[in-house]
Amino acid sequence: MYDFHYIDEELNKLQSLNLKRELKTIITANGPWVELSSGQRVLQFASNSYLGLTNHPDLINATKAAVTKYGVGSTGSRLLSGTLELHTVLEDNIALFQKSEGALFFTSGYAANVGVVSSLLSPQDAVYSDELNHASIIDGIRLSGAHKFVYNHNDIGELEKLAQSNEGKYNRSFLVTDSVFGMNGDLAKLSEIAKVTEKYKIIPIVDEAHAIGVFGAQGAGYVSELKMEHMFPIRIGTCSKAVGVEGSFCVAPKNVIELLKNKARTFMFSTSSSPGVVGTVLKAIELVAESDWRREKLWQNAKKLHEGLSEIYKLKIAPMQTPIIIIFFNSIEEALKVSKRLFEECHIWAPPIRPPSVKTPLIRLSPISTHSEEDIDYVIKAFHYIAKDLQPSSLNAGV
Repeated sequence: MYDFHYIDEELNKLQSLNLKRELKTIITANGPWVELSSGQRVLQFASNSYLGLTNHPDLINATKAAVTKYGVGSTGSRLLSGTLELHTVLEDNIALFQKSEGALFFTSGYAANVGVVSSLLSPQDAVYSDELNHASIIDGIRLSGAHKFVYNHNDIGELEKLAQSNEGKYNRSFLVTDSVFGMNGDLAKLSEIAKVTEKYKIIPIVDEAHAIGVFGAQGAGYVSELKMEHMFPIRIGTCSKAVGVEGSFCVAPKNVIELLKNKARTFMFSTSSSPGVVGTVLKAIELVAESDWRREKLWQNAKKLHEGLSEIYKLKIAPMQTPIIIIFFNSIEEALKVSKRLFEECHIWAPPIRPPSVKTPLIRLSPISTHSEEDIDYVIKAFHYIAKDLQPSSLNAGV
């Protein structure tokens, strides 16, 4: 009855451009090593569980306790029947953790960014956005209808020129940026951004998704590490990466939080996070704050891996600013080839990252605190083995 041939045409086009993705199914708990449904056991370097908390026994027990007391579902949106005691306790704890007046919990990082940005911005406003911002930030800006001005990655000079040329033209001005760029492995220049936003009265919003648990006192994020909470009062963080669970939050002044409760559609029209998730995040935030030794091990692993790979002259390794290690390639085909050989010959899971996720094809390696020194050494040896067959000229891309 219905003609879906156009779907096949689109899939074929993606395949021809080497942009069609395939899912791999994990059948064990996610950790340094995982087993796939194919039966292959692989060394996992694609995980965002930076502190390795996903399988922590205290978190598993917290899940059991929350489900036993409150059941498995929240039964509705937060504005109807979906606000449990656990939600309010978690939000109070997040506000303390982040040194903020208030907090609001969302079901995912995507939901938080889309909800916050689309609620606070309007078609009468201007917004400045780093070109490498996460897709959820971009989508939130689109939904807001605000006038968007994209500046080159971390180019504060261009940002200031844009701000200066737009001064007085719009009702309000906002800036949205990641603090850690998860697919580039580098940091936003928050100190310089703060000077621009203060000078031109621009309201900044910072997404700390990849910084929570990794940077700052008690893992509170990169803004915390810089001690600049007062300059960036609206911040978004995720609980699906270093925190090891799922969901996300926005911290902000109390009146901003109250407005989000009444305007953020991803909050208002989504069934709230289940008791199991909320109870587990509550315990995970506590563990993150106590995890200085896990953070230290994470950084040790990342530095060891970066130093080892940097010795391979055929690889274009990005400078290390975060525990995310980036290897750039000049073509999608080369990134696919290296990733495939790592997987099939070396049993290392390091998927290629391709457009539209990034501009330049790359392999993103994510060491976690539970990787052993032997795991790191093995990855370095694997790249030495594969790099022998590569031409240096084919790997000269990057930033």
